[in-house]
Amino acid sequence: MKLIKVLILFLIFSSCSTNNNPVKTGYTLDYSELDSFLKDSLPKTLDLDINNNDIFDRWKDIFLINSVKKIPFVDSRQLNYPINSLKTDILKINDSDVPFELNHPQIIGRFRVLKTDILKIDVDNLSIDNYKTFQSHLKDIIVSYNAFVNIMNLEVTKDKNEKFIID
Repeated sequence: MKLIKVLILFLIFSSCSTNNNPVKTGYTLDYSELDSFLKDSLPKTLDLDINNNDIFDRWKDIFLINSVKKIPFVDSRQLNYPINSLKTDILKINDSDVPFELNHPQIIGRFRVLKTDILKIDVDNLSIDNYKTFQSHLKDIIVSYNAFVNIMNLEVTKDKNEKFIID
């Protein structure tokens, strides 16, 4: 019986061997570099035309989309919160609930591109290995947002001009 207990203890200890693989020590992410990227390398965000706010306000979810404008002003160490919040919010937006005045294929298409760019960014696993990809995705979000805002401004202005010509 003692022999069996000793044998079992030996098996347990031998199976619990320590892993002597060297620990991979990499560089940590330089958040000051990321701050600099956010402030200096991202394109400036466009604004919706204030002359058409009455039309834009009809799309109740537009304020969720406009939160993209906050990204360049966020501290890089806190970037995961606004991006994850934006991901959650963008999933709530149904592009079939767009008001009639904004329901143009160009606007819907640009919204879908923006939504895709927001959902593909992975801020939770930000590391040196994926830092360049992360930067590229952040830039894609801002560029997509600007294209979305630009097409919204153009389509609303075009619609107003067409109504003026018809009247």
